[in-house]
Amino acid sequence: MNGRRHEVYTPTREKVTLVLILVAFCVSDYVLLWSLPHLRISFIPSIGVPLIASFLVRILIFLGVLAAEPLARWRSRQSMRRACRQGAKNARSPALPSSLAPPASWLFETPQHHKGKIPLSIIALLAGNLVFSAAQVNCYIIEPLAVETTHLTLAFSDLDAEAPPVRVVQLTDLHIERFGRREAKVIQKVNALKPDLIVFTGDYINISYLDDSTSFTRFREFIRQLSAPYGIYAVRGSVEPMPEPMARLFEGTGVRWLEQEAVTVDVRGQKVTLVGVACSHRQELDAMRLAETVKDIPADAFTLLLYHSPDLIHEAVGHGMDLYLAGHTHGGQIRLPLYGAIITASAYGRRYAAGLFQESGTTMFVSRGIGFEGGNTPRARCLCRPEIVSIDLVGQPSRQ
Repeated sequence: MNGRRHEVYTPTREKVTLVLILVAFCVSDYVLLWSLPHLRISFIPSIGVPLIASFLVRILIFLGVLAAEPLARWRSRQSMRRACRQGAKNARSPALPSSLAPPASWLFETPQHHKGKIPLSIIALLAGNLVFSAAQVNCYIIEPLAVETTHLTLAFSDLDAEAPPVRVVQLTDLHIERFGRREAKVIQKVNALKPDLIVFTGDYINISYLDDSTSFTRFREFIRQLSAPYGIYAVRGSVEPMPEPMARLFEGTGVRWLEQEAVTVDVRGQKVTLVGVACSHRQELDAMRLAETVKDIPADAFTLLLYHSPDLIHEAVGHGMDLYLAGHTHGGQIRLPLYGAIITASAYGRRYAAGLFQESGTTMFVSRGIGFEGGNTPRARCLCRPEIVSIDLVGQPSRQ
């Protein structure tokens, strides 16, 4: 034998502890996802996909810790060897003061010196998993309930500068599954704004519940609790591909559904022409629908286009739309720091992900919406809270 000691892998208490920590956090993921409908936050039909996604993240953290351990051990050995060589060299040097020579206890330190301390691998695994758990709580519970209101005051030359402001509240992408705490918050906040007009820009029922009569009933309950003295108006979105389900959805609610239709509303002397176009996500078809709808509108009328997606922005500019309200992107729903939206499902990518835009005389606002994508996708929002949009429309005084 060459006298070297060969390390033999044996299960240790440390590794068993690491596995138990992994299992405990996986169980906590199940409990979190299972609790969401009971907390009336979201109602995913099956938690299988998000649970598997969480498990994969936990596994990556676990493997990262395991991979870091031998690397750290190797670096420690290398450092110890360099220190021992330096210590031996210093010990042979007669000019070196004894106070600078490495202590014998340091040179011959053994694992017994670390008894009672928590291994670094356990600390790293706990820290990584706790950070991920905190992110999940934020995305699944905190942000979905943190409904924000965006307040805007927009001035237009086509409006009467002498007339009182008109308050328009936009709601989009409700994706209602059941009547939960978020929906209750939205009703309270919208009615507190005392809107003159409420406009909806599509996607009312979550795609997972399109054939669910309970979801339709809950949506109608939601609508009936909203109040606007000059009316509530709506257009079809992605989830409402045909007129028949739309008619059934809004039956008995009093909502005016605009299907390639323009209607002028007089709000205390301020005239607002609402232009409603259904969204098919077929650019040529929807552009033709818009052109047909606006052909008889006077050039000096104030026009407010309601269309589910921001993808008709250039057509809206071409027809001189004053204001364009859209949704569909959810603001990305999951956003990354310094990067923004990951996916927007828009033909323009992340260019019109969310917020206020000015394009050649047309003002567009793209709302982050209220709800979530459907199917088995996680009902989560990250750095992208649900949004109510409140816009005060005022006239722009003419320049003398």
